[in-house]
Amino acid sequence: MGVPSGWAAAWATFVETGDSTNANQFHNSGGKFAVAYTNPNYYLVEPGYTAPGNYPESAFGHGSSGSRTQRPQGGGTEYYLLSDSTTSQIGFQGVANSITAAGGYNYVYADGISDTLSESLYRMAPTPTEISTDAQYVDGMKTLLALSPLPVLANGYNNGNPVLEEQEYIGSTNVAGAFGEACFTVSAQAYTDSPYHHPWSDMANALLATTQRGSYAVCGGRGTLADNRALRTYYLASWWLTYDPNYSVSLEEFESDGDVYVFPEQLVVPMNPLQSAGSSIASLKSSTGAYVRQFGACYYDKTAWGACAAIVNASTGTENMPSAASNYHHSLALDNNNLYYGGRASMSSSVPTTLGPGTAVILFQ
Repeated sequence: MGVPSGWAAAWATFVETGDSTNANQFHNSGGKFAVAYTNPNYYLVEPGYTAPGNYPESAFGHGSSGSRTQRPQGGGTEYYLLSDSTTSQIGFQGVANSITAAGGYNYVYADGISDTLSESLYRMAPTPTEISTDAQYVDGMKTLLALSPLPVLANGYNNGNPVLEEQEYIGSTNVAGAFGEACFTVSAQAYTDSPYHHPWSDMANALLATTQRGSYAVCGGRGTLADNRALRTYYLASWWLTYDPNYSVSLEEFESDGDVYVFPEQLVVPMNPLQSAGSSIASLKSSTGAYVRQFGACYYDKTAWGACAAIVNASTGTENMPSAASNYHHSLALDNNNLYYGGRASMSSSVPTTLGPGTAVILFQ
């Protein structure tokens, strides 16, 4: 649903919108950063919609028979754009130029940026003959992204290994940050340190590496359950372990009334960290196996809630609470609503003694 621009400006730092009018309204209401969507790797054609951009045939990948590399997507077909093709790069530049000319935007969001050629070709057929190595793909993509007049937020943490993605793109010309659209949680599950997909620790370490290099790390938690409170808590506590006040960006895409992706727990701000993860999340792992980070102060909507801590069990077994938990007597309690529909956070007097697999708590003194 749409929300008033004034409300969005008051409660969200970044907004993504496909309309420059909305972007300007957001800014006029005091909002900070408006983001426009692009997809430089794939070109979607479906009934009633054709992706923007002027892409000649040489911009697309082709199999040995000459047919375009493609895959079904939504109700249409997505065609593969060659990252190292000059015509593909110029086509993306044209899209980014049009966005910039429309006004109101601060960043371009580049969807579908992968860590390897094989990842970018997921479900694509036939295999393109024009490109064959990871170096061609990554170097071409970096050249392409550098052509945007606006700085780029690259969606790539989940398109391969998030640590490798960070190493490849963060610090390259015009890339202001990276985005994970399934950060710590997805659908009905919490990511753990099991080998499934990429472990929880890979995402945590990619976020740490990104912020330490002075780039935005956008962490998008997701949940599709009727009651996402446990997933929201796990997401938030995991994010706090990596939290940098200057470059960490929280995006909670948990299903709720109206699908307004701003939640009351995002108003809980941890300050004065007593520990830092440094370059590895492993440094925050306690003797019980749970990860813990403590903060000297926390505020909820500018109201002091005292010292606080995030404790996460990212393992596939039950873990005891670390000894630091004995310093705290309250835990974060959530209702099932987003902020727009009246959601509130509160403090419960219940503090668990163990944490099940893929669960977490945020504690207060």
